[in-house]
Amino acid sequence: MTKWPLAVRRGLPALSAVLLLPALLLPGLAAAADLQVRVVDEGGAPVPDAVVLLEGVKGPAAPKAGATMVDQRDEVFTPYVQVIRAGATVTFRNSDETRHHVFSFSPARPLDTQLNPGQSSDALPFDKAGVVALGCNIHDSMVAYVYVADSAHFAVTDAEGRATLAGAPDGPQTLRVWSPRLRPGAPEPTQPVTVAAGAAAEVALKNLLPDSRPDPTQSRY
Repeated sequence: MTKWPLAVRRGLPALSAVLLLPALLLPGLAAAADLQVRVVDEGGAPVPDAVVLLEGVKGPAAPKAGATMVDQRDEVFTPYVQVIRAGATVTFRNSDETRHHVFSFSPARPLDTQLNPGQSSDALPFDKAGVVALGCNIHDSMVAYVYVADSAHFAVTDAEGRATLAGAPDGPQTLRVWSPRLRPGAPEPTQPVTVAAGAAAEVALKNLLPDSRPDPTQSRY
């Protein structure tokens, strides 16, 4: 005979009993944990603006509309690297006092969007996984990237090369990493990891290109 928990035997409301049933009837449900990731170069220096994701880990479909935005301010795209789920949308904003012309020839999402000062684009769908390199047809120094992920668990590393993949399913997974500093045509490095409470992983990227962005402390004029 099933021995019900004391709370149920004492007659909690029906809803409380229903909330307890999944744990009783489905003990094999996968737990979730946070995976702490650090990305470094071959010398051990942190690599910021790197995308980290769990390969092939699916989840609910991405919403067709949302708050994801790429701004243009002081003739710089912000953020430099944005990661979204395939099926999500991106809005481009021009916060400058000059005109911008956002373009991309990337197969994952070609773009050709002109924006006057203070103007925002419609919410544009990004349905195909891949890297979308952005430029401005008017200002050659402007560059940014939208990484469209085919995974439900992803993040971008901070200035210390660190990122957290929150709520990832426990167990063996494959971690994939992409950086704008990878050499053209180079495969995205992968690494086996085991997700569990307190788990951490470090990935070392080799033969990275220098950061090609203009020095923000130097005047463009």
